[in-house]
Amino acid sequence: MFRPLIFAVTALSIFSTSSQAADKVAIVFDGSGSMWGQIEGRTKIEIARDAMSNVLGTLPGDLELGLFAYGHRQKGKCDDIELIVPPAAGTGAAIKAATDNITPKGKTPLSAAVRQAAETMRYTEDRATVVLVTDGIETCNADPCALGQELARLGINFTAHVIGFGLSPEEGRQVACLAENTGGLYIQAGNAEELSGALTATVETAPVVEAAAQPAQLPEASLAAPDTAEIGARIDVSWQGPGGRYDQIELHDPQARGGEGKRLRSKAVVNGDLENNTVAMTVVSEPGTYELRYWDGSGRQILATRAIEVTPAEVALFAPDEIAMARPVTVEWVGPGGRYDAVELYDASARGGEGKVLHNKRLRNDDFDNNKVTMPTPAKPGTYQLRYYAGEDKIVLATRPLDIIEAQVTLETDEAAEAGKPILVDWVGPGARYDSVRLVDPASGKKIHEKRLRNDDFDNQRVTLPGPVKAGPYELHYYNGDNKTVLATVPIAVTAAVVALQAPDQIGQGRHITVTWTGPGARYDSVQFFDPRARAGDGRVVHQKRLRNDDFDNSKVTLPSAAKPGDYELRYYNGDNKTVMLTRPISVVPVELGVDGPESVEAETTFSVSWKGPGARYDSVQIWDPRARGGNGRAVFERRVWSGDIDAQTVNLKAPKEAGNYEIRYFNGDNKAVLFTRPLSVQ
Repeated sequence: MFRPLIFAVTALSIFSTSSQAADKVAIVFDGSGSMWGQIEGRTKIEIARDAMSNVLGTLPGDLELGLFAYGHRQKGKCDDIELIVPPAAGTGAAIKAATDNITPKGKTPLSAAVRQAAETMRYTEDRATVVLVTDGIETCNADPCALGQELARLGINFTAHVIGFGLSPEEGRQVACLAENTGGLYIQAGNAEELSGALTATVETAPVVEAAAQPAQLPEASLAAPDTAEIGARIDVSWQGPGGRYDQIELHDPQARGGEGKRLRSKAVVNGDLENNTVAMTVVSEPGTYELRYWDGSGRQILATRAIEVTPAEVALFAPDEIAMARPVTVEWVGPGGRYDAVELYDASARGGEGKVLHNKRLRNDDFDNNKVTMPTPAKPGTYQLRYYAGEDKIVLATRPLDIIEAQVTLETDEAAEAGKPILVDWVGPGARYDSVRLVDPASGKKIHEKRLRNDDFDNQRVTLPGPVKAGPYELHYYNGDNKTVLATVPIAVTAAVVALQAPDQIGQGRHITVTWTGPGARYDSVQFFDPRARAGDGRVVHQKRLRNDDFDNSKVTLPSAAKPGDYELRYYNGDNKTVMLTRPISVVPVELGVDGPESVEAETTFSVSWKGPGARYDSVQIWDPRARGGNGRAVFERRVWSGDIDAQTVNLKAPKEAGNYEIRYFNGDNKAVLFTRPLSVQ
């Protein structure tokens, strides 16, 4: 997110010399919803606006400064990025007015925003600087690290600075690479004081006119590192120097841009091991002579250099010469093993000969210790390439051919299946991790059901899919998930199902009813007791019983009825398709209700009452204290009717120890409903 510290970095980047003052600089202002978060009692958006007001008046008049914002207009949109003030001289007042009117709302597409800012400033043709500050990581499925590599490779002299505010070390690493890969700074700030202090110190020390002559004596600094390193190797660089917050160690190519030179890597010293004065850095993937440089951020001067020779290294890929289509292939690799290195499967003939990466696997995301990766292969036979890709430098270091050959893919099942019943399918095919069998409606192309091969009987190459409830012609597809391709198809006819429910036309309130059913009998099928009048006519399932949870062999289920008399429905429900296949009416009629016993009893005495009601398994007779829980009431004694004399319909109750006015209630447990009450006095 945008912070006051953004101006500290901007000042460091553009205020040192008159030549730099003419650079184009874009501030990327984070307008995402978390800008409403607070730092020391003030919202982040307020702090950012105050910083804008304080700094904009101090900028040199010829500075071409622009403003981008993202996440400020819509919630949940990754394309909510706007150029509000184009880079131009004298834009301070316009930028201040714009930031004062930004209302944080949305997501954090920081990579796309930086890319758009770079393209607006024609970074491939002119020098350009983008300043981004964020208190969160990318939320729009983009890779800031890869973006930094691309901008550095294509830009004339492009730099991105990133400020991480309140980020964890892991979160910081995810965005720091955007700066490091463009030779910029990554700065961590933890609170409002650090933001304000950095702003004040930068504005006071940053010259806004022609830079003064080089000081007579520079701060002392030195670097220690290996004299040579193989391409892509990770090296430790030890340093002695000021150790300032904005100091960094750079890897520099002195021969780039016709001898002008170019920063290839950078790492802020504060982001390394400060106790031991070391930073870790990955060298480039092309052999040659390079320089390590200590860059003093405050004085914007190089304090020390040392040469490093990047030497060739063995890079190789080992894999089968051929493999059946769509099956995973395991590749052994030898190479630098860099953070972003990957093995790619490449089709050189794709896109009219331009080529296309079909699959890739980062080395660090697989069996790195044993130098192995396993990746998908194409579903189309042909000759392809395996490539070792050095991610930080976007260079292919090794290739080898891989032939993809035809393979048998089949599906076997019955020619027809009854609607709603499971469909058993035997398969032959690649059996890859994301492969599945799908049931598809060929008329609409819609997928009805799907079962991943790995989620069923994989050893016997068999899956069971739910059948549709609608009769008609369908297709079974063998679907290869890695390539999003159908490898085999077989038709299947779904015939109409016979569905029936047999039960009494009426049942007493709260009593249990036994229903004999005919139907698919699928795993999640059930019989439901349904109230069509509930929820203003939308209806509600009062009770249901899964067929598999009752007398499945005899096609019977027993379930409670409703507690309230009226007209209801019994329904056969197919769970796989969430569809009611049959309904039939049923009436709930009143039953005789009552509790007979003494009207008054002595405290803590046991007494007997007789009851009339549904007599269901979980029904009970309660002594209820209506005064308890602030008038909400509470059962102080309860006895299930099945715990008494169920034939004589009597139970024994124990009076509470406190005298007072209570109630005796008949409680229907299945519906959690009180069906009858009468008063009881406890003396």
